Amino acid sequence: MFNFKLGIIGCGNMGKAILSGVVNSRFLSPVEIIATDLNKDLEKVITSSFGIIWGKSNYDVVKNSKYILIAVKPQSLNDVLGEIKGALNKDNVIISIVAGIPTYYIQKRLDLAVGVVRVMPNAPSLLGKGMSAITKGDYVSEKDFDFIVNLVKSIGECVIVDEKYQNVATALSGSGPAYFFMLCKHLINAGITEGLPSDVARKLVVETLVGSAEMMKNYEGDVDKLIKMVASPGGTTEAALSKFYKRKIDRIILEAVKSATKRAEELQGLLELKID
Repeated sequence: MFNFKLGIIGCGNMGKAILSGVVNSRFLSPVEIIATDLNKDLEKVITSSFGIIWGKSNYDVVKNSKYILIAVKPQSLNDVLGEIKGALNKDNVIISIVAGIPTYYIQKRLDLAVGVVRVMPNAPSLLGKGMSAITKGDYVSEKDFDFIVNLVKSIGECVIVDEKYQNVATALSGSGPAYFFMLCKHLINAGITEGLPSDVARKLVVETLVGSAEMMKNYEGDVDKLIKMVASPGGTTEAALSKFYKRKIDRIILEAVKSATKRAEELQGLLELKID
């Protein structure tokens, strides 16, 4: 029997985002959660904000929890796994959001038939609007996996992917917010260049992005039809789109995603070598 349902190791931005989502959605009650972090200054902030228990150590958190969320930097993972190895048993399930680290690596380091689920969340998770890619590792029962999927849904939407697709998922949803931020930046600057006040340009662009995303989310047809819905023949939108097509925006985006995917693969390899 475990004293807590969920143990969290690492209360940085993403660890805190998941904690917030789990508590605010009432997926779990605060009394079912224990957490800790290397930064002991976080104890008062986290416990007062969420009403959870603060663990004495990583070992203490794992010993008393069924599900273990590891939300630390890759360079800290080896130390964490070393600390918790003796506290784990076959009934535990690890949820890892450590960037670039596959499930099989964690199992190898622990040398234990313990279930590991890999989750790649993104920045909007901080607002409960995240998009996460989830991979089910070995030794994870359907019951435990369903629990973790529902836990992740407390911070937004999710998709289940084979581990071999985690790097391209990272290139799309993990890095994706930065692509949209960059596009918005240049649209805002273009509006300012054409004479709009900066606050007006920003509001026009941001609300257009939000509305367009909602529109696309609720439309199940071909995206090209949405484009045509806006781009009347001979109109302003068509004039703008012709510039994008002339500069081969499709090729630019494909090359960008391939570059991000390749870099994720390189980092995974480097991290595995470094931690080994």
